[in-house]
Amino acid sequence: MVLLPLTALAVIAVALRPAWRPAAAPVAALAALMVVVAFVARQSGSTLQARLSRLMANGATVAADHGRLGSLLPLFAAALFLAALLVRLVRSRPALNVVAVVVAVVVGLATVGWTVMVGDTGARAVWGSTISSTSK
Repeated sequence: MVLLPLTALAVIAVALRPAWRPAAAPVAALAALMVVVAFVARQSGSTLQARLSRLMANGATVAADHGRLGSLLPLFAAALFLAALLVRLVRSRPALNVVAVVVAVVVGLATVGWTVMVGDTGARAVWGSTISSTSK
């Protein structure tokens, strides 16, 4: 999921650069779309994980860490949307500007970090045994 961290970076950029605040509404709309995309990805991933796990001889759960971390990704996307909305709404209330910037930066960085962890665990689940067998 590449668009979620890119959206997070856009939220951070719009929050940090007052001159870019007119772009806050489209960035918030993009963040709202990412909430939907994250829920769809979670649902399709859960379905795939269940299907592949049924095929495993020992009944093991395929990519368990990836599934566990990925199930929380829609919450990060929702928090990012709320942060983007906050940045958009404070345009008319400069006193809350610092709060919006801090929230946007913290939530944006957390979203990027969590997305990277989800992707890393997925890549390790898929490619881990292939990579380890080439180092011998």
